[in-house]
Amino acid sequence: MRMFILMFLFIVKLAFAAEIPLHQQQIENAIIDQNALDVSAKKVHDHKEIEIQEKFVIPEFHKQAGELETAPQSFCRTCHAPLPHKTQLRTRAFNNMHVRFIACETCHFPNEKLIFRWFDFENKKNASGELRIGKDIDNEKQRPNNPKIAPFLNDARCFILKSDEFAKQIAETWKTANESEKAVLHAKIHAPLNWQKADKQISDKTHQGTPCQECHNDKKSKLDLTALGADEKQMQAIQTQIISRFLEHYKDDEQRITIREMLR
Repeated sequence: MRMFILMFLFIVKLAFAAEIPLHQQQIENAIIDQNALDVSAKKVHDHKEIEIQEKFVIPEFHKQAGELETAPQSFCRTCHAPLPHKTQLRTRAFNNMHVRFIACETCHFPNEKLIFRWFDFENKKNASGELRIGKDIDNEKQRPNNPKIAPFLNDARCFILKSDEFAKQIAETWKTANESEKAVLHAKIHAPLNWQKADKQISDKTHQGTPCQECHNDKKSKLDLTALGADEKQMQAIQTQIISRFLEHYKDDEQRITIREMLR
């Protein structure tokens, strides 16, 4: 009987754990080293609050909608701006374009066993997405409620939503935490992400995501484009995307390249 009870409790624990997003599980189990803590402490100390004006509108240009918000229910939006990429001058515009249809965790959550599906962050449910490229894109119809490509593991979402109790607890804790406590919390939240992928000795300049070529290649893409609804023409356009191929020539932020090197 005792063995049966132990097995039952173990199964219940597994079932409960399966309902908890993988990111949350890894945050709760994260072990922070001093280097990661130092980097987080610097980020917290240097951080300045940014106030985003309501209904901020840029004059019309290429039918660009004025609304910046793309996923208000995303956990990352608890702290990060709607267009979060700002450090790398060469790639930040292209990365911010992806925010409209790619969840943050799709690029920043490393796990080879993940699958990717369309998810409606506003209504908190799976969705049937639609890949749009080139002339098929209508910026005014894509924000803020368009679905995003997001990561799943064993049919369970890996990402945290603002409405999750765990996210609410973190937000409340942050409000009353001092700078040292915020540094620990920042380090634990980011520990599961691949923001330090570029270098084992992380710094405030190694905030990295998935390289462009892991999705934009014609051999083995990180994304199952067929499952995501891409037709043959769209798959070819994504796999052979010229900008990602151009950026591949750069090995670091200080490098300068010539036209001759681009044509190799």
